[in-house]
Amino acid sequence: MILVFSERTDLNTRQVLSYLNYYEEPFEVFLEDDFIELEYGIGPTCFDYEVYKNHQFVCTAHEIKSVWYRRTDIQVCRFGSGIFSQKSLEHYSREHIKTRSEQIRRCMHGQKCLGKFGFGNYNKAEFLEQCTLLQIDVPKTLITGSKRKLRGFWEACGGKVITKSLAYPYEYAQSNAAGEIESYRLGYTLSVGESELDVLPDYFDLSIFQEKLEKQFEIRTIYLDGKTFSQAIFSQSREEALLDYRQGYDSGMRTCNYTLPEFVDKQVRKLMHTLDLNFGSLDIVVTTDRRYVFLEVNPNGQYGAVSVSANANVDYEVARFLMNQTA
Repeated sequence: MILVFSERTDLNTRQVLSYLNYYEEPFEVFLEDDFIELEYGIGPTCFDYEVYKNHQFVCTAHEIKSVWYRRTDIQVCRFGSGIFSQKSLEHYSREHIKTRSEQIRRCMHGQKCLGKFGFGNYNKAEFLEQCTLLQIDVPKTLITGSKRKLRGFWEACGGKVITKSLAYPYEYAQSNAAGEIESYRLGYTLSVGESELDVLPDYFDLSIFQEKLEKQFEIRTIYLDGKTFSQAIFSQSREEALLDYRQGYDSGMRTCNYTLPEFVDKQVRKLMHTLDLNFGSLDIVVTTDRRYVFLEVNPNGQYGAVSVSANANVDYEVARFLMNQTA
């Protein structure tokens, strides 16, 4: 049995499932409104569990072939209304849910698992820290809530500074009367000019600021259990994509397959091993002076565009991993 955790709207999941279906591999999908629960049998020399989906038996631990954390994290059932008159009961309920969720994650990670539960968005500060420890080039960065410190950083960078979300990017979905999603609003990378500096209060919510790199082009690399697939993105050819290439996909911006230099490919592999991630999409900038500067990693990022550009069929590679096919 292959267990898949994803969202209804994820097209790549559907492609992978079509391969599993073609090869007659049994699987069970947990979507964003599905609950998983484990029931345990533990003895002096035995630790076993059964998997339930929405209170229905799925399989035993020994029947699990692999697990794919694509999008949706562990969701456990909450009994009752969740409203308590006593703070102590509310705290107990919260800790009870946390304990169950953490144990399920541990059990899933104990199986052959693609992706890492609890890491839908990797901490940018930790990512940059690990890169520096591995001597991987990253942008000059300041994480602060102080206007005074930001102004000093801004002046040191010659006024060329950008900001983006420190954690998960802001996202807002607009739905119509039928409940269908019509449009999204995302938090994109923005430039920080003097006018933005002037209106800031002396102290604000902790935010990340980085030097604005002079880009030659950008690279999006998909890492899958030791393999890399890369796409070159010529974001500088379109005004809309200068700061954030995601805004340029509908502008005719050119992309193509890209082979990472050997030293960069080794950096990607070493970094992902250090981060304990066997899947992720990495954003890299090639500067005008030919530096390869690492920006961030998304442990469950979109990979469809890279798959097409690289003619790699990453969906099939994911399915092979889940089916334990190594040839």
